[in-house]
Amino acid sequence: MKHCFHYILTGKINTYYSEGAELRAKELKILLERAAPFLEDSLKVKIGVTMAAVTAKEWAFLLDKPYGLPTMRFGACKRSSTRLPEVKYAAIMPGAVNGPIYNGWIELKDSLSPSTLKKLAEAGVAFEQGGKILIDFVGLHELGHAYANAFGLKNYVNFFAEFITNYLAYAFLRSTEERLDKKVMAILSANVDGITPIHSSLKKWEGFRSAEHPPTETWYNSIITLKAAEIYEQRGFEFLYAVRKAFPEEEGKLNTETIIARLDSIHPGIFKWSENLSKKIPQNTSLIIHDSTLLKVKALNTPFLKKDIDVYYSAGYKKRGKKVQSLIQDAMRFYRKP
Repeated sequence: MKHCFHYILTGKINTYYSEGAELRAKELKILLERAAPFLEDSLKVKIGVTMAAVTAKEWAFLLDKPYGLPTMRFGACKRSSTRLPEVKYAAIMPGAVNGPIYNGWIELKDSLSPSTLKKLAEAGVAFEQGGKILIDFVGLHELGHAYANAFGLKNYVNFFAEFITNYLAYAFLRSTEERLDKKVMAILSANVDGITPIHSSLKKWEGFRSAEHPPTETWYNSIITLKAAEIYEQRGFEFLYAVRKAFPEEEGKLNTETIIARLDSIHPGIFKWSENLSKKIPQNTSLIIHDSTLLKVKALNTPFLKKDIDVYYSAGYKKRGKKVQSLIQDAMRFYRKP
C-alpha cells in the first residue's frame, strides 16, 4: 500500500512522521506509549495503534479536514491510494505545535479573567505552554477513541463519543506520578471561562463539525471533560463497565436525548448538568466569521437591535472580526436613532 512518509519510529505505537517533524513525533509517541498500557490494563483489551505526525503538506494526502485538527481513523485514511500501513487504528496528529487548536488558545489570553490566569499560574502553566499541553491532551483523546472502540463503546453521537474518550484521557493523566491532570484541568477550565461557543446544547452538537468553528469544539470537549473528571473521581473505571452494559445498540440507533437519559440512570445528575449547559450562552445576536467570510447570522431569542453583536471568528481572524464588529455596531447605532 502507498503512503507518503519516509520516516518511522518503531515501538508499541509505530509512528510515521514528515520531514522536520521528528521531535514532535517523539514527544507524542512517548506520551501515547505511556498511556496505552494503562488503558489496556484498565479495560482488559489489547490493540495495535499507529500514529502519524504530519506537516501541512502531507496532511492533505491523508485527510479531508483542515490541517491541525487531530483525528483517529479506524482503518484506511480517505485520500486516494495514500495509506498508513498495517493499521486498524491510526492517530493523525499535526507534526508541529501549531494549527487551529494552538492558535485558538493563544488568542484566548485577552478573554481570560484574572482569577483564571492565576489558576493557570498556580498549576504551573505558563500561558504560551498551554497550547502545546492542549494538543497533547487531544492526542490522548484520539488514543481514547481507539480503546473505547475496542472496549465495545460505540460512537453514537458527538457527545457520547467525546465524553468517553475524554474520560479515558483524564483517567490516564490522573494516574501519572507527576499528576499531569492538574495542568490539563487548569487549561480546560480556562477554555470554559474564555470561549463563547456558538451554541451550548448537546443536541445541537450532534450535527456539529469541528471545522465549522474550532473554538466551539474546544469548549464542548473542555466542559464535558470537567464532568468526566468529576465522575471518574467518584467511580473510576467501574463507570465505563456500567456504560458498556447499558449501551448494547449498534451505531446510529440512539440519539442524544436517549443517551443522556440512560447515562443519568447510571449516574444521576448527568441530565441536570446537560440541561444547565444551555445557560452558558448570552442570548443576543451573533455573527460568525470564518476564513474572512460571513457564514451565517443568527438571532438567538432577542430582537436584533436591542443588544450589541458577538462576533465569532476562526483562529487568525481576530483583527478581521473586530473590524466587522465595529462596522455593524456603527450601523446598529445609526438605525437606533429616532
